[in-house]
Amino acid sequence: MVGTAALRALIEDLLVACACPRDLAEAAAEVFLEAELRGIGVQGIDYLPYLIANLRAGNIDPAGRPRIVKESVASALVDGGNGLGQPAALLASELVARKAHAAGAATVGITRSQDIFMIGYYADRIARAGCVGIVCTSGGPLVHAHGGIKRVLSTNPIAFGVPSDTRDPIVFDMATSALSNARIRQAAYHGEQVPPGSGVDADGRPSTDAATIRKGAISPLAGYKGFGLSLCVAMLSGPLTGSEFGSALAGAIVGERAGSQGHFMIAISPASFGDEAAFRAAVSAYVDEVKSSRTAPGAGEIRVPGQRAFAERARRSSGGIPVLDATWAIITDLAAELAVTMPAR
Repeated sequence: MVGTAALRALIEDLLVACACPRDLAEAAAEVFLEAELRGIGVQGIDYLPYLIANLRAGNIDPAGRPRIVKESVASALVDGGNGLGQPAALLASELVARKAHAAGAATVGITRSQDIFMIGYYADRIARAGCVGIVCTSGGPLVHAHGGIKRVLSTNPIAFGVPSDTRDPIVFDMATSALSNARIRQAAYHGEQVPPGSGVDADGRPSTDAATIRKGAISPLAGYKGFGLSLCVAMLSGPLTGSEFGSALAGAIVGERAGSQGHFMIAISPASFGDEAAFRAAVSAYVDEVKSSRTAPGAGEIRVPGQRAFAERARRSSGGIPVLDATWAIITDLAAELAVTMPAR
């Protein structure tokens, strides 16, 4: 176990050692730490070595700052400066919610960016600001098309955040692929098998071996349905924001310059359609109805999106954060190279 404050400081110090200004490192650490607190380690520090490798290789500008380059009452375009993705996404999530409250609904695109990680966190922030939030992102090709073999799509996740009268919003964050790339990567660490339908080998043959899938391609979720959803997410994140897509982003997969990665956010103010308090109360009432419905044999309870993650966050905030041995070993080596002191574990 690692303490929350110690892990946050470690992430910040490692990024500062790679020439990132302290405030940008803090923004990145916030998102990585939230992933770890919520038990979504596949979007947490397991990615940190890849981020640091790209910083050290010059593929990411450590001092790149996001800025608004185009703006209207209900929209904006944020230029990520080819820097860390999290600062740009944090700016965009605040901006889109503020504009939605003023205009009823708003959209914000991000271009010239890098990976923003755990998009559910930004949907959560929009919901906590009182709006319904939708966030989507694209990236380098990892997933084959329905009926294809070649990597042509990213895992292209989409997330929703919905405010309610309860303490936490409804937050749903999903990849449009059968499994996220991070799940495949972590399974490959230990030579594990993954569920059938997760991916194919380099010749297009279905495989359940994570290491083999990493040499082939991940499959879209639910066949043509996931493929179609993934393609639409890619259109919003790439062409709509003026960002690159598909093979133009392949560098991110092999540790080279990734090009202009894009992201897209939508915020909707409930006041556009009626009373905000009545909307939140209706959301809570519907959640209660769903949760109190009859459970299937063997099911302990019906959980709504975000419930598990928020409960885990409460536990880990006081009890510490577990980190995979393989991840900790890699970060320990990086810390030694960068002259950063590792915390106790």
